[in-house]
Amino acid sequence: MGQTFAVNPTPIPKFISKEDLTEGKRLYQSRGCGDCHDVDGSGKTFISDPAIGTISGANLTAGIGGILRDRSDEELAIAIRHGVGKNGRALIFMPSTDFQGMTNEDIGKLVSYLRSMPSIDKEQGEINPGPLGRFLFLIGEIPILVSAEQIIHETNHLQNLKPTVSLEYGKYVAATCTGCHGMKLVGGPIQGAPPEWPPAQNITKVGLSQYTETTFIQSIRTGKRPDGSEMKFPMPWQSLAKLTDIELKALWMYLQSI
Repeated sequence: MGQTFAVNPTPIPKFISKEDLTEGKRLYQSRGCGDCHDVDGSGKTFISDPAIGTISGANLTAGIGGILRDRSDEELAIAIRHGVGKNGRALIFMPSTDFQGMTNEDIGKLVSYLRSMPSIDKEQGEINPGPLGRFLFLIGEIPILVSAEQIIHETNHLQNLKPTVSLEYGKYVAATCTGCHGMKLVGGPIQGAPPEWPPAQNITKVGLSQYTETTFIQSIRTGKRPDGSEMKFPMPWQSLAKLTDIELKALWMYLQSI
C-alpha cells in the first residue's frame, strides 16, 4: 500500500462555459463521485467497519483540508484515472479502474467543475484498512485497495469520444459499473464491502434476461425493477439516473453483447 508509481502527465483541457461546467457536474453525479466525496465534494467516510477498515474520500474543494489548491489539473487527472496521488503515492480505495478510460475532454470538464465548486473547510477523514481488509488485499480479493496496481500507466488517453448508441460508447459507459459488478460484469461480492452488503447482480445478457431496453432504462431512472421490487443500497441508481438516454441505450447495447 505504500508503493509509488511513475505516471507521465497528459495535458488536460480547461472549460469555463456554463454548459461545460453543467456537463462536468453531471459527470460527477452520474459516475458516483459523490458516493465517496459527498455531494458537495468535501469528502465523507463511506466504510467504517472494524474488520474491513475505515475509508474516507478526500475533500476535493479548495477549502482548508481540501486538495484542490495544491493540485494541477494534470495531477487530478492522474489521481482519477491512475489511482496515483501527489509524489507518486498509490491512493487507497480509489476506484480508478472505473475511470482509467475516461477521455481528456470528460476529465477536463469534471476537473473544471470541481474548481467551480464552493470551498469547504474540512480535514481529510480517516483512511485505515483493517485487519480483514489487509488480509483480503494480500490474497487478491480486494485489488481496489490499490487500484494503481491494476492499471497500465503508459496508456495514451483518447481526447474525446462522441456519445452514440454504439458498442464502443456502451463499453465506455460500462466502465463505471466495474467497481461493484467486476471487470467481467458478472457480479458477486463487492470488493471491500462489509459482509452485510448484498452481492452485485450479474449485468451481462444472462443476468438481465428479464429486462428489455425500456424496462432497463426505467429501472435505472426509478430504482424499481420490472417486478416492482426496489433497488437497495449500495446500488447507486440515483447517480446512474443522471446518465443520458444515449448513455443508457449504449450501455444496454453493450451489456447485451457480453
